Amino acid sequence: MGLIAAERAGINLYSEYSLHEQLKAYLAKPGDRLEALVEGKVIDLVRADGELVEVQTGHLGQLKPKVLGLAAKGYKVRVVYPVSAERELRRLDPLTGEILSVRKSPKRGDEYSFFDELVHAPEFIAAHNVIFETLFVKTAETKTRDGKGSWWRRGDSTIDKELLAVLSSRTLRTKAQWLALIPRGLPPPWTSSTLGAELGISTERAR
Repeated sequence: MGLIAAERAGINLYSEYSLHEQLKAYLAKPGDRLEALVEGKVIDLVRADGELVEVQTGHLGQLKPKVLGLAAKGYKVRVVYPVSAERELRRLDPLTGEILSVRKSPKRGDEYSFFDELVHAPEFIAAHNVIFETLFVKTAETKTRDGKGSWWRRGDSTIDKELLAVLSSRTLRTKAQWLALIPRGLPPPWTSSTLGAELGISTERAR
């Protein structure tokens, strides 16, 4: 392994919303290096034991070259991905910034939600030196109708996504742990239809 050097203070290349920074703060332990350089790559957290922790609140596919490249060089890499099991929606007045409404979102993520993103990085599954951790979280999403958002969002722009609580977590590292996600007793060959029926989810999600 190469030398690990702390990156210059004040540089944060990968943060999107508050959620990213808040998750790093939640995961950080005494002795961790924050925003450290490893093999020329900026890493969210470097553990005292050498484990690299990457928090990804967006597309997992964007993380694939970095994670697999470092894992191939012998680094143990933990990918942490949050799933919003509960979500609070806040709407602000675009002119005054006043909170106009707060409501709970009917959408609830579950233990299979991360596969919606993992399809873009299937190489993470049971990969050597790669640990995949899902954090099931309660979040707050703040929007405002400023006309700058996409048409299908009716002009709403997302201002921020915040962490309210970490509810639970699940860690997957071995082939056996990944296979345990498939219901026991489901005879192969598996299809989207049979898998969805067994899991109680739609065929589209099972696909």
